[in-house]
Amino acid sequence: MRVVIIADALFASRERPLLERLEVGLADEGVRVIHAVPEEARGTGTEGLYSRALRYTGRSLALTRPLQAMRLAGAIDAIDEAEGGTGINLVHAFGGSVWKLARGVAEQLRAGLALEVWRSGLVPEVPSKLGASGVPAMLLTPDTSIERLLVAHVGSDLRTRCCRWGVHAPLQPRAVLPPGRTWTAALVGAGLDAGAYAAALRGLAVAAGVRPDMHVFADAVAARRAGLWAVARQLGLLDRLSLIEELEGRRDLLMQADLLVLPEARGDQRSVLPEAMATGVVVVAAADPLVTSLQDGRTARLVTDHAAWGAAFSDILANQARTHALTLSANEYVRANARVSDYVRGVLAAYQSLAPDSALPFTGKA
Repeated sequence: MRVVIIADALFASRERPLLERLEVGLADEGVRVIHAVPEEARGTGTEGLYSRALRYTGRSLALTRPLQAMRLAGAIDAIDEAEGGTGINLVHAFGGSVWKLARGVAEQLRAGLALEVWRSGLVPEVPSKLGASGVPAMLLTPDTSIERLLVAHVGSDLRTRCCRWGVHAPLQPRAVLPPGRTWTAALVGAGLDAGAYAAALRGLAVAAGVRPDMHVFADAVAARRAGLWAVARQLGLLDRLSLIEELEGRRDLLMQADLLVLPEARGDQRSVLPEAMATGVVVVAAADPLVTSLQDGRTARLVTDHAAWGAAFSDILANQARTHALTLSANEYVRANARVSDYVRGVLAAYQSLAPDSALPFTGKA
């Protein structure tokens, strides 16, 4: 089977580790992958190892998108021809802004099309962006809650499958909030809910009164959107706040934090969430019914209103035994429900349902 994975700049940056795990897993199953990312995005880190990589121009007008799809399909076709010319079976699109391009590429290559619906905000866009596609299509989503939304919104005619994103989990999480070290909190999100971000930072300021040795990391773009710098100035936290470009893709840094803080409840799926749970980073998040892995007291500490952040952070710092038990429970949940092997098997089953026997009922080249 030959698969093209197309990611937009946002997804390629934010979910680089997820794409790496998927491509490695597919390669282990004998799937040959061509990975396409925008020129402005960082590489996935697997280029030349587990997939053939190529770049495309991420910015285009609707008028020029058919030409862009034709050029990208031609580049993909050239790689396929150079490696035996077996044909492309499927195009898998990550990131809503690339859906129409992926549809055009799939039509050019006469391949199946899989769209990753990773956040609830993409659900209403499915009909317009999928359009009257002339290729077999399927919607993939990492959460059953979004799968239910899709079925309710687009009906049962379009195939939908839940493939929960997977991570590698150690048998035991690392020690939580070790003594004698500055404790750190990493704020992750889009920064579109300024009130939620301000409330979370105010809560961290309260916790700093309990344990002053605190430092906060936040994504630079999200912080600017949310006006976080001004809030930090008001709270006297400027010397304790660092803004990091593309923080969510920096798993090396995030997995060293003590707390992963998700101030917004927008129905967005993030692979950093199960990765933190598996590692032993304490997840503190706004309650979000569309993210089923957020379970209060089992996988995370959930906050239901803006005034409750300070109490949640302070309790995590003060009750070490309960916090340690939470990290053990979260690690166990991930090992049972979010394994990489299960994710790869689920995606492969979806691919094979679109391309049975690794061949679609099409003939000829685009």
